Amino acid sequence: MKHLSQYSSIMASIVVFSIILMSSGGMLNQANAEEYDFVAGIHTEITFHFRDGIETVNFPVFSTTSNLISNVGSSFEVEGVVGNTPHLHKALDEAYLYGMSTFSGSAGHEFNYRFFNVDVDVVQNENTLKTFSYEDCEIAEHTIKTLTDDYESYLASDSGFAIVNSIEFRCGGVHMNLEQDAVSYTQPPRQNFIDHGPLPFVLAEDVRTFLTFEFDHGSEKIESVIFTLTSGFDEADNAGPSFQIITALMPHLLIDDAIDRSQKLSGMHYGYNVDFDVSVEFDNSKETLRGLDFSNCIVSGYDIVTLRDGEEGYTGKRGFATAEILDVDCSGLIPINPSLDKLSGNTDSLMTDVAHNYNVGTGPRVIATFDFNTGVEVVDFPEFYQDISLTRANPTFQLVGIPGITPLLYEAVDQTLENPARSTGINSLEEMFDVNLVLVYDENVVRGFDYAQCHIVNYMVGTEHDLEESFYKGFALTNEFHFECLGYHPYDPMFDALSKIPKANTSSSMDWESKQRQSWGPAFRSS
Repeated sequence: MKHLSQYSSIMASIVVFSIILMSSGGMLNQANAEEYDFVAGIHTEITFHFRDGIETVNFPVFSTTSNLISNVGSSFEVEGVVGNTPHLHKALDEAYLYGMSTFSGSAGHEFNYRFFNVDVDVVQNENTLKTFSYEDCEIAEHTIKTLTDDYESYLASDSGFAIVNSIEFRCGGVHMNLEQDAVSYTQPPRQNFIDHGPLPFVLAEDVRTFLTFEFDHGSEKIESVIFTLTSGFDEADNAGPSFQIITALMPHLLIDDAIDRSQKLSGMHYGYNVDFDVSVEFDNSKETLRGLDFSNCIVSGYDIVTLRDGEEGYTGKRGFATAEILDVDCSGLIPINPSLDKLSGNTDSLMTDVAHNYNVGTGPRVIATFDFNTGVEVVDFPEFYQDISLTRANPTFQLVGIPGITPLLYEAVDQTLENPARSTGINSLEEMFDVNLVLVYDENVVRGFDYAQCHIVNYMVGTEHDLEESFYKGFALTNEFHFECLGYHPYDPMFDALSKIPKANTSSSMDWESKQRQSWGPAFRSS
């Protein structure tokens, strides 16, 4: 009886504790953030404010599904393992039970868990970096699914399965709480310069992207691990220059203020946005390789995304990367070519050879020789794409590689900005050049292409990355050149060698007669 009494007392304590926990405002956590590996320790804590209680859930995945700048609707999605979230589960159940009535035109039909508010805190080391407050939210979509890695989930020790909730919410509005760092435009301008320094991530050949945002009241310099030039050099596109960056979700005093202002003015016919300039530099550990100066810019898009790969973040094989996406539209673009500027016009005899240590496996290397009026540049590229049409249209090809010191190639690129946009054809003001491309093993050429009268039709800069894995292993910034030519001649040195007909090293009768005549004396005459 004594043991039975102790057992009953323990069970009663557990029941009382459970009741207290369930009734304490619904403050239950689905999973602790420390259970997962978050890049730089940055993760989200999401608090749901229901009518019957408050519930905080550490969903490892939070992504916006609508542009935070535009005021055309606010939506987001979350993902996490199915856990102890009674209020959220009740909202999901009621959305299923009564959801059809809201879609059938009975918008006035109310149920207890239909509308609620959501606070999303971006946290690092228990410090809140940013907060997004969503109002009047409701369940839009809900699925339960199992994330797997095919057969490896059954066999590999570092893989497995993850049964997760995937929920999308539709809200009436969102407020970005950035005022604590905002710069007031009613105050006198302050000339500040904020340099956040480099980020602790690996970049191929250590070529990094630094952006300096220049406002009337100060400047702010950041590094972006992912940069994409979305428009600017395409000869067939009349769109103004624009770019996108994806980087770690961190507070940026002046940039956040520009984001907040763009959101407040979105969709309004009154008020004005304050534009800014952006200087983009592509640097290695020694020097600036390339630059792009954007002018009269505004923030056109802002999103949050959690990068992950299936079940890997849940099983511990990898992790989660919470990042912000910033879209910027500008009205002006001036390319910067530092290597050409250093030459001070002495390009008459220029011969540059740019070599990289690309791993091409068992395949050949691609070496391109550009023959410009001002000199010759030899560059190797890891990526080569050829498009030869059997209809004999103008031959085109693309080359992709890490930025290097190629002043003449960059100069040819920059000429595309000096010519008006067009759909096709050659501008008479453009400098045409020839390109020789060879595929080589060591010093042996196995294939070659001679392109004549070429010009560049598009130039893009982008970062190669693989979801969250790049935050652990690295990123690669690349140049992408698109060429169009008027002439094209393919060749194969091995076939050319086989096609040569060998000649015997013997003398013909005519050669013998000629030699005999040369030996005759001056008095000898032939009839």
